[in-house]
Amino acid sequence: MNVALAEKQKCQDETDATAFVIDLADRLINGLASENIRWAETVQLLRKSEITLPGNVLLVAAFISYMGCFTKKYRVDLMNLYWLPFLDNLQVPIPYTPDLDPISLMSDDATIAQWNNEGLPTDRMSSENATILANSSRWPLMIDPQMQGIKWIKNKYRDDLLVLRLTQHNYLDKIEYAIANGKIVLLESIMETVDAVLDPILGRVFINRGRAIKVGDKEVEYDPRFRLILQTKLANPHYKPEMQAQTTLINFTVTKDGLEEQLLGAVVKAERPDLESSKAELTIQQNTFKITLKILEDDLLHRYCI
Repeated sequence: MNVALAEKQKCQDETDATAFVIDLADRLINGLASENIRWAETVQLLRKSEITLPGNVLLVAAFISYMGCFTKKYRVDLMNLYWLPFLDNLQVPIPYTPDLDPISLMSDDATIAQWNNEGLPTDRMSSENATILANSSRWPLMIDPQMQGIKWIKNKYRDDLLVLRLTQHNYLDKIEYAIANGKIVLLESIMETVDAVLDPILGRVFINRGRAIKVGDKEVEYDPRFRLILQTKLANPHYKPEMQAQTTLINFTVTKDGLEEQLLGAVVKAERPDLESSKAELTIQQNTFKITLKILEDDLLHRYCI
């Protein structure tokens, strides 16, 4: 008798649990009915992006690695006349997103607006340069005769930045301190050659299983947070191949097109500060709404699944 009652209770519990799950499913479906269209469109976009992801990543990686040293005209020509036709004409073409904007895959409007607030010029070239600098795995070397890039870097990192010159008598001691403590170092106004003692740092030649790096005769413990940024005021420097392989060259030289964009932005800011302010506020609101929407979606799914 007891066995039969226990079996009955077990079946009843399973029935109740199944009914509860069905009720949750109905509530979830009804609650998300209004989101069906938007989510269906998102699914289609994700499926398309899954197909084009290899080509997009390849183009973005090439953009970061090789585009930085060129001016706007050569960047456009390199992308449209060489890279994209090469992918299209392969025996097995690599799919990519038409009209791909590499910046959109590595940063967003809010980030670029923050960079502009920190002193980065508002033209397209400067945004590309900042994106390359922020995403490059090699040490960035800024070609910066007008000092616009270094101004932005100093405003961006402020007190966290250790500014050095190779002419300082104790600069190696400070670099050793920065390596050991994970500081950000800016080597400004370098020439076409640098001290050979810096080669292990530029090339990231680690010792002791990656835990240390040799600076001169010393073995300095390496903190992964350490970062090195180099800057030159030379307008047309010629670096040896080893230097170019160890760094990512980024051309901050102001061109005619870039100057026009910067002047246009300055005129709008001076003549119609209300428009500039509205643009900044709308950009912040748009990104805030995206973040809020993601939080609400996750919270909704969590509530209906418990």
